[in-house]
Amino acid sequence: MPRVGFAYTPFGDSKTAIRGGFGMYYDRIEGNIIFPLENNPPFVESASYENGNLSNIRGGSASALAPFANITTISPDMKASYTMNFSLGVQRELPWGLFVEANAVGNLGRNLTRQIDLNSIPLSVQLANAGVNTALLRPYKGYTGILQRVSDATSHYYAMQLYGAKRTGDILTTVSYTWSKVLTDANVLTEQAEDGLNNRRFNYGPATFDRRHVFVATYTYTVPFFKGMHGFAKALLDGYEISGITRFQSGRPFTVTAAATVGGTRRADLISDDIYIKDSRQWINPAAFAGVTVGRLGTSGVGIVEGPDFFISDFSIRKRFRLGEKRSLRLQGDVFNAFNRNNFNNINVSCSSSTPTGGCISGGFGTLTASGPGRSIQLGAKFEF
Repeated sequence: MPRVGFAYTPFGDSKTAIRGGFGMYYDRIEGNIIFPLENNPPFVESASYENGNLSNIRGGSASALAPFANITTISPDMKASYTMNFSLGVQRELPWGLFVEANAVGNLGRNLTRQIDLNSIPLSVQLANAGVNTALLRPYKGYTGILQRVSDATSHYYAMQLYGAKRTGDILTTVSYTWSKVLTDANVLTEQAEDGLNNRRFNYGPATFDRRHVFVATYTYTVPFFKGMHGFAKALLDGYEISGITRFQSGRPFTVTAAATVGGTRRADLISDDIYIKDSRQWINPAAFAGVTVGRLGTSGVGIVEGPDFFISDFSIRKRFRLGEKRSLRLQGDVFNAFNRNNFNNINVSCSSSTPTGGCISGGFGTLTASGPGRSIQLGAKFEF
């Protein structure tokens, strides 16, 4: 598909460049959309008999009639997904081996795949028929879910990307920072809109992989103080190299859900803007959310809770010993998560019960439930010949 780019040096000194581009990229519809169709009737047949025996299976009585299990279909209007990427940036070479770059970047996803249930029961119908078997309320009787893949979802990504590097000398470094936001109404192939078939906008919000701030720094330092030595002192003290990577990123978004008496689990109600505690393991304020009242959808948004941030530093030290002209021994030690920082990565966001005046009282609601990785150290040796 069309792709165009340009580079322009405004000052004619080959040290400053302005670059930009636009491109469209089509995806290939993957097999995970097609393979489930093999399990649909009549390709897969299932018979069930009760009170029979192996010598005469059909001598038993047929099981009670029941609706078909979920079947999977593909929309006849299915389209191939595609993205539109665009960027505009400036690069500058500075003295002392320094290089800096700033970019504005965007990515738009169109015709993304999501999943709808053609046989879902509208919430209003469930409320008007409380206690009625759901099989009798479905639009297509005799079926449970009729899951259909459609290609109407979208995504939007916008970012400011800053980058700097020092590429000469004893100290080599790179520093990058990205400030971004990605919004979508379908994160995965099986994403379903909570509010019926058509209102996918109700599911629009931060993607599960959205990280608003990302900072990464790398550094390598070659110890220069013992280069002029000779003999045993040089072999022992010269040739050390220290390097490391430091990463920081803001937390992932979480969606708070609540159990409803009709219609199953839905997004919870937001009853207070004071949604954080961030004290020890209790991350979310239980008084900020409540279960959904009968007859409507929850008021909290998709990805309304931002989880804990992530920070980790890895270090490495290396030393090479020359063993003649053709042989050498390299010793190395690595420390991952050197400061043993506790990076929590999951939250209990299920509000299964509430007080009459609001506020979640579910056991463990809003608490941090997982963390990692911990500190680890490895030592290695490499003999080169």
